[in-house]
Amino acid sequence: MDRIKDLQTRRLMEILRRFGRADWRNFETGGLKPSEIRILFAVQSGCAEQPEGVTVSEISSFLQISSPTVTPLIKSLEAQGLVHRYNDQEDRRVVRVRLTEEGSRFTKKARESRLRRFQELKDFLGEERSKEFIDTLEMVYQFMERKHVKPEKE
Repeated sequence: MDRIKDLQTRRLMEILRRFGRADWRNFETGGLKPSEIRILFAVQSGCAEQPEGVTVSEISSFLQISSPTVTPLIKSLEAQGLVHRYNDQEDRRVVRVRLTEEGSRFTKKARESRLRRFQELKDFLGEERSKEFIDTLEMVYQFMERKHVKPEKE
């Protein structure tokens, strides 16, 4: 393994490795997997625009994952009483998904917990450092986008 001689490069690699191990996105999950929580938030978001419920393909598109990946997660959430699946009234081939009351309570609690965690981070850093941190993260994101986004095929 190459020895990295540049101290700043080593420190950057180490802190990013530590972030990767830290479960900083974890908030009151109620034992759910992160993927299940993302599905719940996607259903909630979709139902804000479509009160009749969202389809699996809409969830897949929103999360940019395949429908075969989404389906077992929805089945798991349904078994836990957090979502309800049903056939569309106009097209019986279409399956729609909505949050149950328990699913709505869970997403509200999870959203509040997540917001509280970021509020605590902002308070810990203070206003000025928070702004600097946000600006730096935006620059890192821009760098990653430029370096790692594949050009579209024509």
